Amino acid sequence: MKLNHLVFGTLIAIVLPYSVVQAQTSSSGVIVTVNGNKIMQKEVDGIVKNVVARGTQDSPELRQAIVNDLILKEAILQEVKKSGIDKKGDNPEKIKLSQQQFLQELWFEDYLKTYPINESDVRADYDRQTNLTKEGRNSNEYKVSQIVVASEAEANSLITQINGGASFEKLAREKSLEKVSGAQGGVIPNWVLPDMVVAPLGDALVNLSKGKLDPKPVKTNIGWHVVRIDDVRKFKMPSYDEAKGNVYQGLLARKKQEAIDALIKKTNITKTN
Repeated sequence: MKLNHLVFGTLIAIVLPYSVVQAQTSSSGVIVTVNGNKIMQKEVDGIVKNVVARGTQDSPELRQAIVNDLILKEAILQEVKKSGIDKKGDNPEKIKLSQQQFLQELWFEDYLKTYPINESDVRADYDRQTNLTKEGRNSNEYKVSQIVVASEAEANSLITQINGGASFEKLAREKSLEKVSGAQGGVIPNWVLPDMVVAPLGDALVNLSKGKLDPKPVKTNIGWHVVRIDDVRKFKMPSYDEAKGNVYQGLLARKKQEAIDALIKKTNITKTN
């Protein structure tokens, strides 16, 4: 259960009737009925198990919030079916997309049961990354500014203007197609390693020194980049405890891509005219 559901459930305890909110478990395992439909103890226990696994403390208040949340969801579901909202307009397509997303999450959770990410996997990938940053192209990290435009000619024109004294920051705000960095005068928010960015940009970084503008624009799949190195420093790998969360997320993304690749490989896809 997501946190916002729990918060929502806690809030509705204020408005649900006291006798309903405080319903007790019966010998049949039914906690409460909503217009005749049963909410079972095993439903609550399953949600509690998932929430506790994410670090929340089991408590009567938590269980009450979950019960309240289930009551509200059941009442809304019944009202939706009664009114036919689920069949109006493009709502069937929206519901289908939502179901597909949920089933995709369940599919990947099941995949992880067969191919789990263990603590040893996280440690091994941390060690691998540490070794990669001891020397070579990833031994330094860079503070970078960029202006992204649609054509090589426009990029070359900007380089000429900047070398002639025009403000890099002003041109980035006015011209860059990459709006996040463009709004900051071209500054990419975080320090980056060469292998954190697409290859052409990574190659450009290692060949430039602090304060230098690349004399040639760099082409990627989003356009032509005018690149400036604002600062360079020796990369210091964070401790394992500091980094393991990010390392795990990286492994998770890689594992998901592996699962998708394996699925698509065995899937028969036929194009139609």
